[in-house]
Amino acid sequence: MTDLNALNVFLALMQTHSTQRAAAKLGRSQSYVSKVLAQLREELDDQLFLRSVDGLAPTEYAKAIEPKVKAALEQVQLAIEPEVFSPKSIDKITLHIVEPYLIACGKDIIKAIRQYTQAPIEILQWNKTSESLILAEEVDIGVHALNDKPQTFYQRRIHRGTGQLHGNLDGEFVKYVVPGVNDHNDLFKLLDPKLTATIFTDNHALMVQLLDECCTIRYLPESKKSETSILLDLALIVKSSRRNSGKIKWLMELISPIVDKYKPLSYS
Repeated sequence: MTDLNALNVFLALMQTHSTQRAAAKLGRSQSYVSKVLAQLREELDDQLFLRSVDGLAPTEYAKAIEPKVKAALEQVQLAIEPEVFSPKSIDKITLHIVEPYLIACGKDIIKAIRQYTQAPIEILQWNKTSESLILAEEVDIGVHALNDKPQTFYQRRIHRGTGQLHGNLDGEFVKYVVPGVNDHNDLFKLLDPKLTATIFTDNHALMVQLLDECCTIRYLPESKKSETSILLDLALIVKSSRRNSGKIKWLMELISPIVDKYKPLSYS
């Protein structure tokens, strides 16, 4: 008896003593139950059930194997059930978050995690190694732009953002470099093809200091009134094979609403 469905049919027959009632219990047709019973009889070389005035009466062999079959099915059920997850069992949490979300949401994310666990938290800026570290399971979740990635990654979209010019529009243009977003392209030219970047930095604090004399692109959550050529979707990024693990599901549910409430940083 290697078919789990056949085992369930056997136990249903033991309980109901009728192919019709067993079919109703299992949500299957009576012909299906009769077919499985015939296969079991052949495979086990025993009648298993004999017709009587009270219905199908189990043979001595059927009575003998019933507790073993029931115990085996219970063990299989336990084996395939997901483990009960508790944040207290976490030994470490590692997040890589793109700026400016890291600056705006990092503190709230830490506070939210601390309500459930005292595990060490490593929360770093997204960088060129983040994707490989996610696949190596050294980073639990990334927060970054949603884009084309291999199926080894799972991306959950949070919201859409836009890019708008900000600062001293008569000054030099500062390109704020974000790995995986604009390090190999000039998205700002979608706003104004005549723009030329003359200062490049990946440091958000420095960029803000330059805005009295320079300009850059400011990232904002999309509003109905926004009119821009730069549209970027933000997403939670995890390793596909981990997306249904207790730890990752818990972190995604915890982090997603915090990031979704992102408020633009003050550039003054």
